[in-house]
Formats: sequence, C-alpha cells, structure tokens
Amino acid sequence: MREQLYDALRDSIVKNLYSPNSLLPIDRLAEDFGVSATPVREALVRLEAEGLVTLIPNKGAMVADINAEDILNNWEMRLLLEPYAAGKSANLIPDCEIEGICAEILDMKRSAFDNDRYVADDTRMHEILYSHLPNTFLKDTIRRVHQTSMRIRYFPEGSRTMHEQVVNEVVQEHLSMIEALRTRDSAKIADCVRIHIQNGQKRTMAALSQKQ
Repeated sequence: MREQLYDALRDSIVKNLYSPNSLLPIDRLAEDFGVSATPVREALVRLEAEGLVTLIPNKGAMVADINAEDILNNWEMRLLLEPYAAGKSANLIPDCEIEGICAEILDMKRSAFDNDRYVADDTRMHEILYSHLPNTFLKDTIRRVHQTSMRIRYFPEGSRTMHEQVVNEVVQEHLSMIEALRTRDSAKIADCVRIHIQNGQKRTMAALSQKQ
C-alpha cells in the first residue's frame, strides 16, 4: 500500500495532474486513498527528496514550482546527450521496433486523446533512441535526466490553450524522427532529434510564460 500510494502521488505530479504550487493536504490525501496519515507523510518525504514537493510542517506539502531555470537546465542536458545518442543508435535499432512505434503513434493519432497513452508512446519513442547503446553509463545518464524531468517535459501539454497544438506538433516531430531512423543516416537522425528537443524547449517556455 505504501508503494502504491507513493507511485500514485508521484505519477500524478509527473503528469501535472497536481499542478505546480498546488497544495497536498495530508488529511485530504489520506481520505482520497483510504489510508491513515502515516503512509501519506512517508510518501511526501520521499517526494521531497526527489525535489517534487516542499513539505509544510503539520499540514502536507506543496508541489514544487517549475521555473525558467529548471527548463533551461533540463533542455541543456537533453541537447548535449540525446542527439548524440540517437546518431550512435542509427544502425542499432531493429526494424521491428521502428515500425512498432510508428504503428502505435499513428493509431494514437487517429484515436481520441489519451494522456497515459500519449506519455507512454513519447517515453518509448525516446527510449529506443538510446536503449541499444553499448555505453551503459550514457544510457543511465539519459534515463536519469528523463526521470527527473518528466513533469517539465509534459508541462506544455497541460496548458488549456496550447494542448492541442503541442500534441499535434510532438506527434508530427516523432513521425519525422521515425522517417529519419528508416534512413539509418546518423547525422539526419541526430538533427531531427535536436530540432525536436529545441522545439520542446520553446513550447515549454511559452507554456511557462502563459502561466505567469
């Protein structure tokens, strides 16, 4: 139960179901999850250690804010790591994985929007761009960057005014990346990933500007 509670809270924060600066009262969370206050406190302590919340003594927690510095730092790391990794992966990714993620994205595009499916497809799309690398240190570094920045990555999709535009742009950029993967051209793949990440930074900064 403790792990399920922690996972559920973390998932909601990462997907911005609990928006930045929103309050998470212990009593309300305990009631919502049908548990005592103790496991809620334990989960919030773990989430604070990850930088996702700030504890409020005897009350609960506040979801950590997202600011311009967070966004710029995150995308700086992604621009350094991901295009390079994608280029190195050009001839390592099996055709079946490329065609599999393509079919999934096209099917998602035709269907009613499902945020969980969207996040899962986005995660899988980016994972195949580094998961076959023999350099385990590079893979682990990219994975850590992704894990610590998920809620920043999906922040623009939470904007009411930008949501549809952002989703459409991301899906189209993913399809362009897949076309590049089919060529097995390292430079072309790296360039597509670089453009996608740069566009992601612009979208996230625009969403932050709207929020302010």
